[in-house]
Amino acid sequence: MRVFILVFIILMSHLALAKAETIFRYERIDFFSNTEAQEKQELETEDKQSAEIIISEWAEPIISPSGRISVYVPPKEVRDFLDKPDSENARAYLQWNLKRIKKFILAQELLRKEAKELETMKETKSLLEPALSANARDLISNKANYLFYFMLKGCPSCEKQARVIEDIYLTHPEIRIEVFAKGYSDRELENFRFSARQDKGISSLFKVKSYPAIAVFNKRSQRYMISGFVDKERILSLFK
Repeated sequence: MRVFILVFIILMSHLALAKAETIFRYERIDFFSNTEAQEKQELETEDKQSAEIIISEWAEPIISPSGRISVYVPPKEVRDFLDKPDSENARAYLQWNLKRIKKFILAQELLRKEAKELETMKETKSLLEPALSANARDLISNKANYLFYFMLKGCPSCEKQARVIEDIYLTHPEIRIEVFAKGYSDRELENFRFSARQDKGISSLFKVKSYPAIAVFNKRSQRYMISGFVDKERILSLFK
């Protein structure tokens, strides 16, 4: 009897478990499976990225925020010369370096010209203001009288006037002369004995409508705008 009761209890226990599984269907849940897979993927990515790094005396690996790896290598002329400093490699290195230096010189010259143009433009605007500021008045009185000459290529009167301006430039250093030209190349402007530059809109500030044209600003803050050819004596009289 006792054996029968024990078997009956065991049988009922199995039936209860089976019934509970049908009511509460569940499967195995692994809370660490995603983390393990992610760590494995990261390790594989790191190994792949590490393989892209070039081990070299001239290689400098750069890692961007996104993790992308790029490598900087100096130019071949530099590497060849430092690895094997013979006359042939030295010549190649010097030629490569001279090209760089020429570019630096050209860029510096362009910057110098642009800075001078901006300075002249700013100074000219201050002279053309209806009421001169104290700084502009000091600039005129302390430095020099101003003569702005505007010329146009192909204008016979402009060529004649240019010779007069050149004479004043050579004999009257107390007069500051600025010459602006239209239609001339930079090489052609170099042939004048005075300093001449491209117009670049300066004539529009003076409202020049015909050539040749001369603008005079003397130390007494007087202003004159003259169109057409003007002889030397008349121009100098405006500065007295």
